Amino acid sequence: MLYSIIAPALALLSVAQAQSPQRPLTNYGAFTARSGSEAAIIGSIHNVLALFNLALDTKNFDALRDVYTTDVVAKVAREPTNDLESLIKFYNGTTPGNVVTQHTSHTILVYDIKHLTAKSISYANAYYFSPLEEGKLFARDVNSVYERHDDSWVREPSGQWKIKERSINIYAQVGNSSLVPPTQPTFNTSNV
Repeated sequence: MLYSIIAPALALLSVAQAQSPQRPLTNYGAFTARSGSEAAIIGSIHNVLALFNLALDTKNFDALRDVYTTDVVAKVAREPTNDLESLIKFYNGTTPGNVVTQHTSHTILVYDIKHLTAKSISYANAYYFSPLEEGKLFARDVNSVYERHDDSWVREPSGQWKIKERSINIYAQVGNSSLVPPTQPTFNTSNV
């Protein structure tokens, strides 16, 4: 049963990856020794990505002010946003109050680390669960969205790392799509 649900998503992911321009992993500098300051930067960026996921799941959209710069350029919707307020409005519309969500970031690669800038690639999943019915322990329906996030980071004068540019590519969506608002990005492999 589970295989019949996941198999189409994996097939789409394979197609998206096959269409992706290949870049040797060694060009990211992922296999070089890290200094203590680079390790601290990587840890800070991982924490900000965790905050992003928790902000969406708790519907605390003001917390996104600690994730993005005020002039963030984000290609996350049908129409890219060019400022933080528009992006917060977008995210507020993608996570309805009656739908429980779980957002995750994983396979995070931070690279091109400089004193004030860095880049990262991460895979992410967004799960949308139908509201629980009276007397039921589990959600009746679920929708899973499989994504890749490409981020450019800046360190602000306060020392806090924030996302200055974000591009989200949707690889696959599986399940009850009525749980996901129409403002969600569409399936796109053009920037993968």
